[in-house]
Amino acid sequence: MKLFETLRIRAASAVRRQRARVGVADRPARLDVRLDDFDDDGVSMGAPLTLEQWHERVVELLQWAGAMPVRVVARADHPFLAELVRFCHRLEMPVTVRTGPHGLSAARAAELIDRGMARCELVVPVFDDAADGALRALVHGRNSRAASLTVHVHLVVSEASAPAAASAYERARALGVDGVVLAAPLRSAALSASGQAGVRSALAVAWPLQATASVAAAALPRLDGNGPGAPRIGGKCHLGGLRLALAADGSAYICPHKPGRCTGPLASVSEELAAHRKAIRGCDRHCAHPELV
Repeated sequence: MKLFETLRIRAASAVRRQRARVGVADRPARLDVRLDDFDDDGVSMGAPLTLEQWHERVVELLQWAGAMPVRVVARADHPFLAELVRFCHRLEMPVTVRTGPHGLSAARAAELIDRGMARCELVVPVFDDAADGALRALVHGRNSRAASLTVHVHLVVSEASAPAAASAYERARALGVDGVVLAAPLRSAALSASGQAGVRSALAVAWPLQATASVAAAALPRLDGNGPGAPRIGGKCHLGGLRLALAADGSAYICPHKPGRCTGPLASVSEELAAHRKAIRGCDRHCAHPELV
């Protein structure tokens, strides 16, 4: 029954994504819960919610829009992280954890897997010993528990990481990671010639970039151009119909680079969010934020 519910939720999310691409206003296909300022997208926040308030906010979302995949964004040592993973998992919502390597020990990785983490996006500014240790902890926890955990490394492209991006691929593959994602930096930046060569070498590695190959191929021109303001090659932004994010204070928003942060019950602000989605769909600019690529 749990497998059936997971497949049903993912199928419903796929339908919502397709509806968003043709401009049909719909409820979000994914929920992002941001417990702290990890991977900060610049959205201002008030006082953070308590754990009980987070439970209430997730249930409110479930009653308004139905079950959907959830991504919890937080530092690995956040005190609410494991409990919120457990709570969403018990509500039959597939859970992804987006976090960094610091604090992701073997015990913490095992705890998150036991609580129901189905996927981990490990964001690393550079593939160093901390990233290596965190990946070993995740892969060991998956193997020791025979869990169906997907582990992806999100390597943030920068002057520090780009020259060694290809070797980072090889190290990640040797550790048993399922894939590496080249993520554009949080803020726009220009790469040197050696940095650009490093990204090209990484793209030439036979190991695929999962579903983000087109994103990786577009990383260089965006970095060389004006970052988040660079013109989109074609089409419009469909983010507005795909994701609803909840900041650490519980406020809802869709795009961190557009106004439209809403407070109050989700059902009562749904019209406001729908208008915001419409405005975002008209945007023809590239966004270099790692969460939005």
